[in-house]
Amino acid sequence: MNQWLKEHELWIIIIILLTGLFIRGGLIFSVTEPIDRDAKEYFDIAQNLVAGHGFSIDGLQPTARRAPGYPAALACIIAIFGSNPQMLYVFQALINVLTIFLVFLPLKYNNVKSPQRLFIILLFILSTSFIYINVLYAEILTMFFVALILFLSVHPALRSRRWLQSLLTGIAIGALIYLRPTFLYLPIFILVCAVIMKIVKRRFQIQKYLMIAGIALLTLAPWTLRNYIAFRQFIPLVSAGGGELWGANFEIADRVVWNSVSNIQKYEDQRTANHALQNQMISEYRLKYNLDNPEKLNRFLSQQGKTIILAHPFRYTLLSFNRLMIFWFSPPIGSATLKSISPILFVTILLIKYSLTILAVFGFWNLARRDLAGSFIWLALIVYLTLLHSATHSIQRYFLPVIPLVYFSLGYYLDSLKCKFGETRG
Repeated sequence: MNQWLKEHELWIIIIILLTGLFIRGGLIFSVTEPIDRDAKEYFDIAQNLVAGHGFSIDGLQPTARRAPGYPAALACIIAIFGSNPQMLYVFQALINVLTIFLVFLPLKYNNVKSPQRLFIILLFILSTSFIYINVLYAEILTMFFVALILFLSVHPALRSRRWLQSLLTGIAIGALIYLRPTFLYLPIFILVCAVIMKIVKRRFQIQKYLMIAGIALLTLAPWTLRNYIAFRQFIPLVSAGGGELWGANFEIADRVVWNSVSNIQKYEDQRTANHALQNQMISEYRLKYNLDNPEKLNRFLSQQGKTIILAHPFRYTLLSFNRLMIFWFSPPIGSATLKSISPILFVTILLIKYSLTILAVFGFWNLARRDLAGSFIWLALIVYLTLLHSATHSIQRYFLPVIPLVYFSLGYYLDSLKCKFGETRG
C-alpha cells in the first residue's frame, strides 16, 4: 500500500488540491456572506489604487490605517479582471491551494513518508476549504507567505546557499509586515531571540539572522518614506502600538475577563461591547486632551493601556492566559453552524482539533531538538504571534498564519511516531 501511494502520489496530490479548489469555488458562487468594515476598507483602497486616487479609503485623503500589501494584491487582480468580488475570492482560493502545496514540499524534503504527508494534506485541504470563502481578509495571503518561509527554511538547495536563503527569507518577512501590522516587530524579536541563543550556545550562527532582520526592515523603506512624507511619521503605520495595546486590555478594567474557550461567542460579544465603549471614550479623550493628530492619540492610549495593566496585574495575567488558549484552541470556524447541526458533531470536531494541535506542539519540540538552526525562524514566528496575541488581543482568524506550520509539524510528529512504532515492533 505504501509503495502504491508513493508511486501515485503526484496524481493523488493533484486530485486532493483540485477537490479543495472545487469545494471552495462552489461555495464562492453559492454562498453570500456579509462584508464587515475590514473587508470593505481593503476593497475600497484597492479600487482607489486602480482608479488613480492613491492609497486612500475615501478616494480623497491618503491613509496609513491599513497595511499596503493586501490592498495592493487586490488592486492587481481588479486591474486585470475587474472589480467583481467573486474574482477576488477565486484569487484567494488559488492562493489557499498554493499554500497547501508549499506545506507538502517541506514534508517531502524532510522525508516524511508518503501516507503521512498525504494524510496531512488531506486534513489541511478539508480544514481550510471552508474558511473565509466570501470575505476579504489578509490572513489567506499571510498563510501563503508563512508557508513560503517554511519552504525557504527547509529547501535543500537553499540550505547550501545561506546568503540566498537569508535574502529571500528577509523579503518574505518584509512581505508579512506589508500584509499585517502585527508582524511589524517580528524582525526585532528574531534578533532578540538570536542574541539569547548566542549567549546560551556560543556556536550559534547569528550573522544569518542579522541579515534576515536587516533585509526585512529594509523592505519597509518605501512605505516608511511614503508615510513620513504624508504624515511626518517614520513608523510604517499611523496607529501602530498604542491604540491596539489600550483597546485590547481595556476589558480588564472592572470587567469580566474569563470566558470558556469553547464558548468563543461570549468572548466576541464582550469585545464588541468594549469596542463601542472604546470609540466613545476616544472621542471624549480627543476633546478633553486636545489630541488633534494620530501620533498624540497613539501615545496617550499607549500610556492608558500600561496604566490599566499595572492597576490590574492579576486580571491581566488571567486574561492573557485566556487569550493564549483562544489563540491555540478556539473552536472551529463555523462552530455555531456545527452546534445547530449536531452538538455531538461539534464536540467531536473540537476534540479532534485539540488533539491535532497538541500533537503538532510535540512536533515543534522534536524539530527544535533535531534542527534548531533550520527551524529557528519559523519557531520564533510562532512564539512571537503567541505572545503578541496573548498580551494584546486574540480572535479566531489570528491563528490562521500559524496553520501551515502546525500541519507541517503534525506531519513530522506522526511520521516520527510511526517510525518509533515500527522500530518497536521490529
